[in-house]
Amino acid sequence: MSSFDSGETGDRVAQAWERHRRSIFENTRAASYWLVDALAPRPGQTVLELTAGPGETGFVVAERVGPDGRLLSSDVSPGMVDAARRGAEAQGLANVEFRVMDAQQLDLPDASVDGVLSRFGVMLVPEPELVLTEAKRVLRPGGRLAYAVWGPPEGNPWLTLFVGAVLQRVPPPPGDPFGPGGPFSLGDPDRNRDLATGAGFTDVRVEDVHGAMAFASFDDYWDLQSSVSGPIALLVSSLPAEDVVAIRSILEGMVASFRDGDRLVVPWHAVGVPAGV
Repeated sequence: MSSFDSGETGDRVAQAWERHRRSIFENTRAASYWLVDALAPRPGQTVLELTAGPGETGFVVAERVGPDGRLLSSDVSPGMVDAARRGAEAQGLANVEFRVMDAQQLDLPDASVDGVLSRFGVMLVPEPELVLTEAKRVLRPGGRLAYAVWGPPEGNPWLTLFVGAVLQRVPPPPGDPFGPGGPFSLGDPDRNRDLATGAGFTDVRVEDVHGAMAFASFDDYWDLQSSVSGPIALLVSSLPAEDVVAIRSILEGMVASFRDGDRLVVPWHAVGVPAGV
């Protein structure tokens, strides 16, 4: 789900993702299973997961390819790779290999895997064209690609409201959420279709995938968002206590319409892309 730079910043984000791994997976389960179904891995196959984060989506694939198959779980962040390794060990998965690897430059031979997938990572990579070109290169004839990215911001209030509350208190951090590497940089379906066909994929489909994130309380929502949301979470962690209190108060009012009793249920919208070679 994520691809962050290595180093201290990446390690801090990776630690937060590992701490919240269960909630992240459950809240985006619909996207993970859509991806795995679109990829349709078979027993004995080798599948590469790019931008794997703590690895849960790939673990579903590992179960489907069985003991004679293999999952290559990869991320550019060593902290994320370590988190994925611990997750697989906890689940008793013995058919998973872990690699620190840049999705833009895969350290794999041509035609060496049967499937490639990525959940919520391709849009965070500076040059997604390279990701898809590399995916095409390492796929065997008849192989499949499936990836999911966040759709337009209006369909993802779980993130936009958090960011909006922060920006009411502090100046925005560097970066363009719609530019290369931004969370909404691939929200346009046509952009994804052009990327996949430009990389040489065939039978390209672009589909909407919808779901919702459910939190037991506003505190649970705040705890996750203020920990895992990349640069904006790191910005919040650096603020004085009075700013954090003010942002929490602003955000609680902004998400009030998503309350269901004590719970918060906040929708999300993804763009899913399956393709073949």
